[in-house]
Amino acid sequence: MKKIILHCGMPKTGSSALQVQLAQGRQALLNHGYDYLPTGDFQDALHGRITSGNGAGLARAYLNPEHPASLAPRRGELTAKFRTLINESDHHILLSSEFFSATPRPLLGKLVAALADLGEVQLVFFVREQLNALASTYIQQVKRHLLTQYPDEFFAKWDGYKIPMMYNSYFTQLSKAAPQAKIIARPYEQSKTHDSGLLGLFFDLIGADLPADERPADSHINLSPSPQEIRLMIEINKHHPRMQFSDMLVKSSRAAGRVNIHAQHAILPPAFVQEVQSFFHAENEAFFRDFAQMENIYQNTQNTEAYLDLRSVEFQITDMVEIMAGMLSNMDQRLAALEAKS
Repeated sequence: MKKIILHCGMPKTGSSALQVQLAQGRQALLNHGYDYLPTGDFQDALHGRITSGNGAGLARAYLNPEHPASLAPRRGELTAKFRTLINESDHHILLSSEFFSATPRPLLGKLVAALADLGEVQLVFFVREQLNALASTYIQQVKRHLLTQYPDEFFAKWDGYKIPMMYNSYFTQLSKAAPQAKIIARPYEQSKTHDSGLLGLFFDLIGADLPADERPADSHINLSPSPQEIRLMIEINKHHPRMQFSDMLVKSSRAAGRVNIHAQHAILPPAFVQEVQSFFHAENEAFFRDFAQMENIYQNTQNTEAYLDLRSVEFQITDMVEIMAGMLSNMDQRLAALEAKS
């Protein structure tokens, strides 16, 4: 039976990097029976850019009408379009978008029902330990949305972050809303120890057997900057730079070896850390028991003694020279690219 695999995110679990790899490895996937449909943001992913995934159009059609990205008025049209694309392929289907995890569970159940006659629908989720997810959310706001607040200010009111990360409750309710789907949920952190990273973990979960030498390399996009670079971006954001500025900063950071894909920063205040760990403890225990079906690896993941207040970050002159040298090099490369086009 054909499998229709919807990679649903969740946010902060490497979705953009995975989408780039799936797009760039499409031919190898086809050779082994899997079709990452060339629709939606496929071309952007093919060129290594951050995307919403090839399934974004379908996922957005099932968002509530009040969601700013909703395409609810086009639900029938887009459902028919994707049903045709799925029917026309002789392979198992791969669709990816974080918007699937933003879809209300009853509507995600309706989407599953709309596709279930075409094959076995699998909903694949990665979740991230809540403290790391919150820290990553904060860093993303600094990188992409000109945030100038420090973590304690940003999380002074954090009730809105609780519900989406109640993983056991989320998947329990989704199981009832989408009984026709096979739900696969695993901790993103497992990718750290997998030989082929997140892509390899994803392939294992869906049963795709691609030889290691045919798997596309990790493109390492959307990485987190170092604490010094976060503090620098906070100051720079006061002057309203273009979004590309942070991209150049992180690109030069990776080239210099200051950051990697699994970088974690103890930038959350200790009292907040303890509150979050206590709040999610029972939920995490149940999630690992009932859905991930493995030992709970989210216990005591952060040492409050390692806390780093970004206000106290100091800059050595050698650090600044290295950062600015990387930025100037990136700007020079961009200028060269512009000159070549003109």
